Amino acid sequence: MSVVDTVRLLELRTKKAAGLIAMLRKEKEELQQRFDLVLAHNSELEEYVESYTTSNKLLEQSIAVALDTLSSIDGLDDVPLFDDLSLELETADSFTGGDAAPDYNIDFDALLDDSPDL
Repeated sequence: MSVVDTVRLLELRTKKAAGLIAMLRKEKEELQQRFDLVLAHNSELEEYVESYTTSNKLLEQSIAVALDTLSSIDGLDDVPLFDDLSLELETADSFTGGDAAPDYNIDFDALLDDSPDL
């Protein structure tokens, strides 16, 4: 191999090395951007976890206060409950459906006439 061929081979390898270095730099930059994004998401998740923990503690305290309040009511345990949930739901449905009130013909205009002027 002549000196000219050796120089050309060296030049070719140098160009390949420079191309590989450029490609690696670009890949490093992309990975750095992805890493920065992951760090940002990680920070957001840490804030979410902290917020969730705080909210969870507040809920636990609220439930404890509500249970203490219910415990302080005398006679609450003596209130009869429906043995069958379907009966309770049926009673609620009949009340909200208008079955609980008798069917009266109400003259709303007369009610408005009797009301004081505001």
